[in-house]
Amino acid sequence: MNYKEALDFIHSRDVFGSRPGMERIEALCKAFGDPQDGLKYVHVAGTNGKGSTCYMIASVLKESGYKVGLFTSPFIVDFRERIQINGEMIPEQALADIISEVKPVVGKLSEQGIEPTEFEIITVTAFLYFLRQKCDIVVLEVGLGGLLDSTNIIKKSEVSVITSISFDHTNILGDTLLKIAEHKCGIFKEGGKVVGYPQPDFTVERYIKDKAKEKNCEYFSHDLSRVRLVREEIDGSTVIYNGCTFKIPLTGKHQIYNFATAASAINVLKQNGWNITQKSMLDGIAKLKIPARTEIVSRSPLTVVDGGHNAEGIDALYNSLVTLFKDKKIIAVFGMMKDKDYAYAVKKIAPLCERIYTTEASNPRSLDAKSLAAEVKPYCKKVKAISSPEKAYEKAVKKAKADDVILVCGSLYLASDIKKIIG
Repeated sequence: MNYKEALDFIHSRDVFGSRPGMERIEALCKAFGDPQDGLKYVHVAGTNGKGSTCYMIASVLKESGYKVGLFTSPFIVDFRERIQINGEMIPEQALADIISEVKPVVGKLSEQGIEPTEFEIITVTAFLYFLRQKCDIVVLEVGLGGLLDSTNIIKKSEVSVITSISFDHTNILGDTLLKIAEHKCGIFKEGGKVVGYPQPDFTVERYIKDKAKEKNCEYFSHDLSRVRLVREEIDGSTVIYNGCTFKIPLTGKHQIYNFATAASAINVLKQNGWNITQKSMLDGIAKLKIPARTEIVSRSPLTVVDGGHNAEGIDALYNSLVTLFKDKKIIAVFGMMKDKDYAYAVKKIAPLCERIYTTEASNPRSLDAKSLAAEVKPYCKKVKAISSPEKAYEKAVKKAKADDVILVCGSLYLASDIKKIIG
């Protein structure tokens, strides 16, 4: 099997959707001798900030000399971003070789009425790759929720991390923050250790602590009180933490919160015996590269790509724009999924923009450009619908002057499309 054939098989399972439940991943892993049991983990759940927090922890562990697996989703440009070791994506042939083993097992399970989903197949592939490559530790990002997510097949973790919790996937996880938090807290292991993010809603933070207590877990609060902001700039923030100056190369104040959460998790790992020095932490954070998190992809004109798509993600983008670009004219390429709260996103972002080109990401769930333009019109008069992301971006570049800002926002799928166009 070659790489293209492997991807075709993986994506063919998308027909089974995203279905919470453990029976399929259990059957899949059992067929391979439960590879997940041979690895150590940092397990990360939450609504927003999971990816950034995972990348931070993985980068620090790598700089500490460990062989670190990183499992995240979704990918932005290359599918193999989802499975990495020490910042290197799984080789194409390695992925193809593992999928050639997984495919017949999936066929046998299908005959029994068990239909593994795309995400479950990717999860077992990651377990097999990390185990065979003898990773010292794996930073494991939950796909959806936590309790019934396929990553939750692991029996224990070095630390369970909960990032920011807000409304998303309410049709699956529930329509209140506490219902959503219940799913996220499902990753807690009996007698384990838990790190929590500085939740904006106190009742959610209290709930997380109570759920940790129910599982006899030791709860470690975020380290936000030990972080002092020095300055916030276009290419990141400078903070003082534990007497050292850290440059966080990620835009937005919310990334400082993610840093505080990652720092607390790293301190738990140190307590567990992992050899992590102050220098490796400084270097790990400084070398961070994470796609589509208010990412600067071009300097001439200044072009920012952001994949935030739920209310909290849009709020974070809004705060970054008003803080960093208040004196700039913003020309936006804007696209969203029709199952997201696009009305809220438009209300927050559109008034900040001089001109907006609405467009459609290469995903069947995309809201059509004309409908999005109609939403934008009351807030930004200079709006035009261009269904092709490439043409919309080209139009934005032609209109932008040297000191303007081009903003690509509303969807990770759109971020992926534009990053591929820019190259």
